[in-house]
Amino acid sequence: MWSRLLATVGETWVVTRTPRPELRARRDAQVAELGAGERLHFVDVDLPRWTRIWRSNESSTRLQRVDYLIWQVVAHRRARALQREVRFDLGWHLTWANIWVGSVAAFLGIPFVLGPVGGGVQPPWRLLGDLGLRGAFFEVVRAIGQRLVRYANPLARTAWERAQLILVQNPETRDWLPRDIHDKIVILPNAVIQDVQPRPALPPHDPPRALFVGRLLPLKGASLAIRTLLELPDWHLIICGDGPDAGRLRHLADSLGVAERVDFRGWQARSEVLRVMHEEADVFLFPSLHDEGSWVVAEAVASGLPVVCLDRGGPPVLGGRAVHATTRGATVRALAAAVRESLGGPPAPADGLDFEARRAQLAALIERFGLLERGPR
Repeated sequence: MWSRLLATVGETWVVTRTPRPELRARRDAQVAELGAGERLHFVDVDLPRWTRIWRSNESSTRLQRVDYLIWQVVAHRRARALQREVRFDLGWHLTWANIWVGSVAAFLGIPFVLGPVGGGVQPPWRLLGDLGLRGAFFEVVRAIGQRLVRYANPLARTAWERAQLILVQNPETRDWLPRDIHDKIVILPNAVIQDVQPRPALPPHDPPRALFVGRLLPLKGASLAIRTLLELPDWHLIICGDGPDAGRLRHLADSLGVAERVDFRGWQARSEVLRVMHEEADVFLFPSLHDEGSWVVAEAVASGLPVVCLDRGGPPVLGGRAVHATTRGATVRALAAAVRESLGGPPAPADGLDFEARRAQLAALIERFGLLERGPR
């Protein structure tokens, strides 16, 4: 979607990695159907063969950041070769969406944009005990790594310094970055919604239903959503998603005596999630502790489903009703109150999330920061 956005600004070359032939064919067919083929070109760059040593087993997922740094080096070499042929006016780093990693696009010798990126959101530390032992350990290690990277990753710091514009997904990521570069930071989440229709005007269900969608990881806050049922005795909760925290969440629902009101549906196709948003849910409950952007929140807002979230990261920026995170008990009570008040109320406006609005925003930013001499064309 962002490649399409940039293709409306100028002829766009996308250096990426699409290793599976069927995915390449699907992508190329979509580009042709969108009518952007003459201005949008994809150049596939794979990882070196020797990295298959660790990518051939389960440890590969734990080495994704190593893979990505290696891939950036290879991609930079290919981009430099393209630069000699095409003479680019602007470089734009989109992938990974993490402010910690850095970007070799800073070394192309042309104006450079970084983002949208996230990575600056901290969890509410008073809620750490609700994540389980593994979840709490992960957050502590993440916080230490976040602190170290701020001062010890030269690739990241070079990218921040050389970028003419940095797009961030939320205020916390802006505030996490050094203050002396804040004048070139703009909050612009990466969500672009084009094919989500507003849900029909329906009376609340009986009993009312809250919906949670996401990978079941401790940081996503599904445990808080389940605990909220204690304050909402008439409500049911639908959970679409799966992940390593699923077992703990089922046990939590049993121990709290709310298992009969929690519907674990497992991983669902996007089309099914949108159907549930339109036909079954009354409120979207997403108390994630540090989601940077959250495309699914944008889809809920675009569909007209009221969103209740914590005051952390991207969900409030996208239109969620933010609840201040304090102690577990106070936070659960505040979430329940916000859910009750959202039932049947008007949803947050979805202005600025559609393709044309994003295109206009990007064009305005390119002009404002003087990123292209001739401006958008």
